[in-house]
Amino acid sequence: MNQSTVSGFVLALLVAFAPTVATADTADQIEQLEQQRSQAIVNGDMDTLDALYANEFYYNRAGGDSLSKAAYFAFLQSGDIKVRRAVRDEVTIRVYGDTAVVTGVQHIDANLKGQDTKVNLRYLHVWVNGPGGWKLVARQATNLPAQN
Repeated sequence: MNQSTVSGFVLALLVAFAPTVATADTADQIEQLEQQRSQAIVNGDMDTLDALYANEFYYNRAGGDSLSKAAYFAFLQSGDIKVRRAVRDEVTIRVYGDTAVVTGVQHIDANLKGQDTKVNLRYLHVWVNGPGGWKLVARQATNLPAQN
């Protein structure tokens, strides 16, 4: 095999696997952002949350109501809720160009208006990559039955 043939073969392999590598790298980046988001919720770190959420963020909550970014942040800052622990599992990240869809289950231990509570949610996040980088633009949550 001559050098030109080997070079062509290597180039073909790189082209064939480049989208997979790019998608895997993006999925890893989204996972890091998801972890930052969960930790910022627990820490009450509004600056980090503000950097992660798009201005047009929209949250369809498990109770059936919907919140804009401003309304959601006001709720987080109200003192009505203090999240002590937020653990995610069953996470799947799908990347579609400049959009990523994350699904999973979240187990939350919180104090809500003075009452300790445990909540289990199935959630969907939509991230979009724009001029400011990856931003969370939408969240949907659904309550799961209590676990024994």
